[in-house]
Amino acid sequence: MYGKMGCLGSASKVFNSMRVKQVCAWNAMICSFASNAREKEALVMFERMKKEGIQPNEVTFVAVLTSCARGELVELGLQLFHSMRDFGVVPRMEHYGCVVDLLGRAGRLEEASEFIREMPFEPDETVLGALLGACKVHGAVQLASDVGKKLLELQPQHCGRYVVLSNIYAEAGRWGHAAHLRKAMVQSGIRKIPAYSCLDFA
Repeated sequence: MYGKMGCLGSASKVFNSMRVKQVCAWNAMICSFASNAREKEALVMFERMKKEGIQPNEVTFVAVLTSCARGELVELGLQLFHSMRDFGVVPRMEHYGCVVDLLGRAGRLEEASEFIREMPFEPDETVLGALLGACKVHGAVQLASDVGKKLLELQPQHCGRYVVLSNIYAEAGRWGHAAHLRKAMVQSGIRKIPAYSCLDFA
């Protein structure tokens, strides 16, 4: 609870006061650091966890891979991914998605694409969405077009996919492609959900 609220000091006090720390407690701390831009501390906690003989699980690796992606620690992230089976953890879809995000943030888009092609199962919308987001950041228009088409097949009613791909086309000056996507949204009855903010003054 403290970690989700960003109160990492309080979270650490509770954690350190525990006489017996199960894997779920370690995961909670690692996830708390990872989600609050404290990637290095998340990885330090992971190393401490291993030294104390606690076996990491699927949740642990999602957290540390996410930390590596946000901290731009590409080689370490790849090393951790390939070490998962050493701990008896079989990589799942979310772990593959983390690696795609890791490579995509670093601009290694071809490597990310090859990684997806070599997956033992078909990528889902989370994996492809991570690659599409990286394409937008790095201006990879053709790859974005290919990935976007696959995403729209998986999520034909997802307005966000249309909007991101349309924006990529527009930023590249491909106004015809952008207009075609916007028209397809209208014809399919898909509306962009407006964003809003909520302030609590209580």
